[in-house]
Amino acid sequence: MQTAENFEKQLWKYALPSMFTQLLNSLFIIIDGYFVGQNMGDAGLAAINVAWPLVALVQAVSLAIGIGGAVRMSINMGRGDKEAADKERIHALIMLAMATLIMGIGLYLCYPYALPHLGANQELYPMTAEYIRVVCICASCQVFTTGLLPLLRGDGRTMTAMWLTVMGILGNVVLDWFCIQHLNLGMKGAALATAVSQAVCGIPAFILFLKGRDRTVRFRFEPKRMLGILRNGISAFGLSISDSILILMGNLQAMRYGGTEGVAVYAVLSYVLGSVIPLVSGVGNGIQPLLSKAYGAGDRKAVEKLRRKGAAVAVSASLVCSVAVWMLKVQLPLIFGASPDAAAQVSNAIWTLVLAFPFMAVVRFMCSYFCALGQPAESSVLAYGEPLGVQPLFLFTLPLFLGLKGVWVSYPSAMIVMSVIAISLMRVSGRKMSQNI
Repeated sequence: MQTAENFEKQLWKYALPSMFTQLLNSLFIIIDGYFVGQNMGDAGLAAINVAWPLVALVQAVSLAIGIGGAVRMSINMGRGDKEAADKERIHALIMLAMATLIMGIGLYLCYPYALPHLGANQELYPMTAEYIRVVCICASCQVFTTGLLPLLRGDGRTMTAMWLTVMGILGNVVLDWFCIQHLNLGMKGAALATAVSQAVCGIPAFILFLKGRDRTVRFRFEPKRMLGILRNGISAFGLSISDSILILMGNLQAMRYGGTEGVAVYAVLSYVLGSVIPLVSGVGNGIQPLLSKAYGAGDRKAVEKLRRKGAAVAVSASLVCSVAVWMLKVQLPLIFGASPDAAAQVSNAIWTLVLAFPFMAVVRFMCSYFCALGQPAESSVLAYGEPLGVQPLFLFTLPLFLGLKGVWVSYPSAMIVMSVIAISLMRVSGRKMSQNI
């Protein structure tokens, strides 16, 4: 059995590939926004932002299955039960296939009714619908790619997951240029570029993950395992879908207080936030399998050391991002092709993100930590408390006094409150862990 020191030494083996992958993903988000903004202007940025809640729903479901399966695989491997770990692997794949059909068909039937409620006015609806149609048709690409990568990390193949993601990101950059700028396919091109690049990453991930199966284990369909995967992945779903819920509410408030230009400003801020969140979340997601294995092995000392070091790395990464974003506050809106008026508003509002990043790092890491330990109640409080409680409270009250500025200030206000809750839950969970380990 591994010692606490062995688990601690592996931290960077798990965390660095995930952070590097998410760093590239952050750069991709910026590049994607650049092509959309430069070729389609404020309307294109706003349309992508309006469509994003539906896209994020697909991503959240896939991520919940992937992380839920990875946690259960890792805990069983920590216990030395490879047969149970292999059964979790196959059930996760079945659930991803089911999600592909349900999400693809369901969204295609529902998006015409959903988009007007998401903020798609007459100007934005045609562009947003064009983007969503391609997403629905190519749902399998996003579902399997998003779900398989955490499963590969949970299987111990962190470097494999990293290089497959690098392939997809680089392919996406090239395809963005080709489809949007060279072929002038507009929103359809942006969605198509993403789908094809996801297939480039997802197909080999599927083959490699399936090859890792122990064929001596006899498969038997067990609905309880699927429920267990969902139970362990529910917080990952909430954490992922929270971004889309907040974008939806932010879009509506930005449209109410600032019109299309207000939505464009919010879109740029969302792009910046969306480029930082993956990097910071990469720490918790990266060491999640290691935490689960240590917990499954009953090594409380290793769990506590991994928690402390992981949190320190996540907060440090967020501080670096805060400094970088502040130094580039004038250049960032220009990179995304925002109009001069919108760019000026972004520069004036970006301090709210800089303030929020360290608190966001605490919340994201602790949510991953609780999820890794199989504590869905605690992780769900953090995952759902922000989008369903704290953030709406600030988002709908602060603009009453501050106008459009209140929309921007609501995010750091919510993160400060949620970080206090996260630290309080961590202290309470220490006693719970002592009873379970």
